[in-house]
Amino acid sequence: MERNEFLKICGGTCLGLIGMSALLQSCSPAYYAQASVTGKQAQISKQEFEKIKKGEISYRKFVLLKVADLNYPVIVNRFDENTYSALLLKCTHQGNTLAVSGNILTCSAHGSEFDRHGNVLQGPAAEKLTLFPVTTDEKFIYIQFS
Repeated sequence: MERNEFLKICGGTCLGLIGMSALLQSCSPAYYAQASVTGKQAQISKQEFEKIKKGEISYRKFVLLKVADLNYPVIVNRFDENTYSALLLKCTHQGNTLAVSGNILTCSAHGSEFDRHGNVLQGPAAEKLTLFPVTTDEKFIYIQFS
């Protein structure tokens, strides 16, 4: 095999793997929950976290919200049946929208990473994410946008 042919095969394989990776990631879109937003409060049913497959209930780790008065999505994390958090998906470094990848919130602009509590895992961001107060009752989650 000649060098040029080898490089073409390797390059094509690498591009194919990158494309396949992007395709697989796009196959599982984030779930946007239905919420009732009144003034500066959102109300979300706890059922928004339920996934029913073959009659079995499992729970999403998070759902996303679009709130008209905010320019960024809000991630609502579920830690257990009664423990939730709500974070603005705005990077504290330069204000870019964060992407959710498993348990990590990532800024594609400069690589800052945050955990599901809003703590900085990797800079250049130095400040925590905006955390909204959350309360719950038996059926609903309430988020205060102050």
